[in-house]
Amino acid sequence: MPQQDATLLLDEDHNQAMRLFEQYKAAHDGRRQQTIAAELCQSLLVHMQIEEEIFYPAFQKATGDQQLLQDARREHKEARELIARIQADRQNAKLMLDLEDAILHHVNDEREKMFPKARSAANLNLMQLGQQLEMRKSELMEAHPA
Repeated sequence: MPQQDATLLLDEDHNQAMRLFEQYKAAHDGRRQQTIAAELCQSLLVHMQIEEEIFYPAFQKATGDQQLLQDARREHKEARELIARIQADRQNAKLMLDLEDAILHHVNDEREKMFPKARSAANLNLMQLGQQLEMRKSELMEAHPA
């Protein structure tokens, strides 16, 4: 896979999550829904972890924007709470819809506010950051496969 800048890499994760939500809604078999829910929850947890460990600190250092980071961390907390509930009940379509709404809101915030600001920050090397994110994501996915 060619190296991507951090915002493109994170946005591909967002797109993958949206595809998994669609697959979950299209699946009419309970076992299939459970499998998709497990994969989705794992990928979201890894995504949030690499954002919090790598992207958000670099974004904060480059932009100083506390408000966007505070909002993003609050949205992550909400998503983690929903994921914990889904992991206890993977066939709960209502919880999955709630998670989809929360993630969609978060994705839109990052696409419309955070990523443009990151791209315009002169002292933020998005290619290097993308490489760090990819490496950490690989480590986490190996350690905790869905």
